[in-house]
Amino acid sequence: MEEKDEIVISLTDIWDIIKRNAAFIIVITLICAVGSFFVTRYFIPKSYTSSIQLYVDTSTDSENKTNYNILSEQTYAQNLVATYIKMLNTNTFYTELSEHINNKYTAKQLSEMVSFSSDEKTEIFDAKVTSSSPNDSKLIADAVGEVTPEAISRLKSKATLKIVDYAQLPTAPSSPNEKRNVIIALIAGLVISVGISLLRAFLDKKMRYNEDMTMIGDIPILAAIPNFDAVNESNGKKKR
Repeated sequence: MEEKDEIVISLTDIWDIIKRNAAFIIVITLICAVGSFFVTRYFIPKSYTSSIQLYVDTSTDSENKTNYNILSEQTYAQNLVATYIKMLNTNTFYTELSEHINNKYTAKQLSEMVSFSSDEKTEIFDAKVTSSSPNDSKLIADAVGEVTPEAISRLKSKATLKIVDYAQLPTAPSSPNEKRNVIIALIAGLVISVGISLLRAFLDKKMRYNEDMTMIGDIPILAAIPNFDAVNESNGKKKR
């Protein structure tokens, strides 16, 4: 059986293709990066996040505490964090929160704007508020800090909530991330432009008069016929 000729492409060949298409690659990469910057800056809606930290306090005023009692209180508080978050993610809480801010947002809207999270290792959990307005984000976060302790105390009186870190007015949007988007677009533009350059080179079956022709069949080229049409056109232009 006859063996089919295999096309072997070396890293040198790929590098040569990239160098020949350097201008195309640079232009496409820059277009993607600049386009991403303008789209992110002027067309994607911005969001602002304000957060507040709450602490589950289960301590008592007893002066005769043992290490075991302190550890038990910490474990109990950590377990309560997950329970409290479940209690707060209810329509009842968000309705109360909506009334606290004079119904500026509905309970359903607030449920989509407010999120609670914890690391499950401390008695502290976060409440983050994300909206299209920095002032509204802080307003709602402050309301969470005021409504949450009262709502929890009505449901469970063995522990109390204290504010660890109050909400701050966001000074910059939390999303979209311009720098991240530009970097992603830059990498994507580079990959796409290089891929197109390599694909065009591999699909191009034209024979060109250059040093690569000496590699065909490992047979050196002794002579070549020039393009007389191109030479005649060049001479004609010079005569004119």
